[in-house]
Amino acid sequence: MALTATLAFAAPSPALASAEPTVPAACTVGGVAIPDGEPVPDDIPTVVSCFDSVEAAEQFIEDGAPGDYQQLHPEGVSARAAAAATVTVGKIWTGTSRSGSVLLHWGSGSGCYGVTFGFPSLGSGWTNNVRSAEGFNNCWSSQYDGTSYTGAVLTCAPYCSSLGALAAKTSSIVYRPVGTFG
Repeated sequence: MALTATLAFAAPSPALASAEPTVPAACTVGGVAIPDGEPVPDDIPTVVSCFDSVEAAEQFIEDGAPGDYQQLHPEGVSARAAAAATVTVGKIWTGTSRSGSVLLHWGSGSGCYGVTFGFPSLGSGWTNNVRSAEGFNNCWSSQYDGTSYTGAVLTCAPYCSSLGALAAKTSSIVYRPVGTFG
């Protein structure tokens, strides 16, 4: 199975550094579709953008993740082609039942149709702070308690209102085609 190497991050608020990490209302992180059986590139950049609202983050992805898409696909793509090629593959929340801050994972293509998207670490503010998750566009998400897809795993098919024993323990995520468990 092939996975992308992408990292999301959000810095904790200095005022709350000793408390639970805080994150913006909504952030996006891009991934690259890797067909099953192909090698994973090791030079995929980390591309994160944060917004004051979920609606603004969703609009950013719908508009083709301007600037971010070009960083993931430096071979050159018009803005029109980028807008047609971006799709949300999943969302994770800091609270149960789709509450709290949200990290939207997006990718190129039409979702998890014969491809996989992997996020080997989640970064500050998101690692060990995920309490609900959902896959979109033919994707199920597998939550791992270790980085680089190690340790205990829970697959959300496609939605988990709570992660049960893995609540606040997710350190990496893989989005796979519907019907595929981690």
